[in-house]
Amino acid sequence: MSDRDPAGTEGEPPPHRNDRSASRGLDDAARHPAERLRRALAGGSADGEAQQAAAWPGPEEDLELEMLTVAAPPSSRAPWRRGITRRTVVTGVTLAALVAAAAGTLVLSPGTRHPAATVAPTAPLIVLPPAPPNRPSARDDAAMAYDPAAGSVLLFGGLVIGSQGLNALDDTWSWSGTRWTELHPSASPPGLSGALLGYDPATGSLVLTGGDVSTPEGQLEETDTTWVWNGSTWSAEAAAGIPRSQRPTAIATDSATGQLILTTTGAGCEGFDTWEWGSSTWVLLHPTTSPPATFDAGLVFDPRTDRLDLFPSATGCSGVDETASTTSPVWSWDGSTWSTATTQPDTVLSGSWELTSSSNAALVVTAGGTYEWSGGVGGEWSQVSTSPTTGDAAVAYDAADDQVVLFGGTCSSCDGTALPTTWTWAGSWTARAVTASTPAPERITRPKPTPSSSATATRKAVTR
Repeated sequence: MSDRDPAGTEGEPPPHRNDRSASRGLDDAARHPAERLRRALAGGSADGEAQQAAAWPGPEEDLELEMLTVAAPPSSRAPWRRGITRRTVVTGVTLAALVAAAAGTLVLSPGTRHPAATVAPTAPLIVLPPAPPNRPSARDDAAMAYDPAAGSVLLFGGLVIGSQGLNALDDTWSWSGTRWTELHPSASPPGLSGALLGYDPATGSLVLTGGDVSTPEGQLEETDTTWVWNGSTWSAEAAAGIPRSQRPTAIATDSATGQLILTTTGAGCEGFDTWEWGSSTWVLLHPTTSPPATFDAGLVFDPRTDRLDLFPSATGCSGVDETASTTSPVWSWDGSTWSTATTQPDTVLSGSWELTSSSNAALVVTAGGTYEWSGGVGGEWSQVSTSPTTGDAAVAYDAADDQVVLFGGTCSSCDGTALPTTWTWAGSWTARAVTASTPAPERITRPKPTPSSSATATRKAVTR
């Protein structure tokens, strides 16, 4: 009863929803909000999809859901009614799906079970073979010299002996003190074996001259072309003033006078000429005294005496394979003429040998060992080490790293096969970046050089 309804005709408030004694309470499953919502989401109707489609409200029609109401007279108001639209239901379903997906328990459709994802086994690791070493291939008789302008050692050409005969190489390489780098100049000399390479301080370039080229028949033939290396490419200077009758025998830089000196011997082992590089051609000098003719000699700057020394082989004009039986004098160049400095007591310059400077003395590498020259009057050779090669190697003094570099040459324990090994000398020999030798080609016998032979492989000294 209230002031508005003294007789109490408006009816009593609806019972509490937990009151099981009230009509349509929790015991009334059909009217329970949770049950009705479940039936609505499932499209619940025993009459199937047709009834569900007919019963589902349209886009603008409210879905009325009576919640927790009690019986009342028709005129009574029902203050506990709530309208649920399609948007409300769809939003609720979407939120429920998102929550279930986040928990990893979303079931896409009744009776449908998706197999668990499988992970393919990891493919086995593929181990690639090591890259081939970046170094010149096995060879002998290559030309090599130090390039002060670049602070590196330059190597060109060399000889490979195979089933097709003698093959002179034409590749250019640079040694930085730790590794080799192949260079690819826009112009290059033909393949050369036994060429001479030296540095000209006046022009800051390297000069390559002499040597032998390969013929189609697999033989060697002398060439008289001179090439200049400017740091990036080669340029030809044709004969550069040297007659074809003259054969280059030795080359070296005179650090005291700044000259690049070349010595030659005429055909038939007659005469001995001295040349100086004059920027684009060889200039013949006319010393008052000259050494005797020889086809095998070494020219090197001796830091102990500050003189350019010439070491003739004891074999003179004979073949390099003959045994030396006499001693030969050492000749010294003072910038204008030659003079006899001393006589070698027991020469080691026989057979195959390479001569170069080191940081403090002249050094020669022979099949019998490595020897150092004491220099001056009464100078002598003293053995300081064994030798890493039996001969025919390329050798030069690397001033930037204060070490002598030796590459290639022939192997005494493998039938004279050429080697691809790099060695450095700083008081003792050290193999650098040692790798397995490349397969050795078939070995053939090269012709023994004579003064008139066009197919020659006479050893030549390579200096800095």
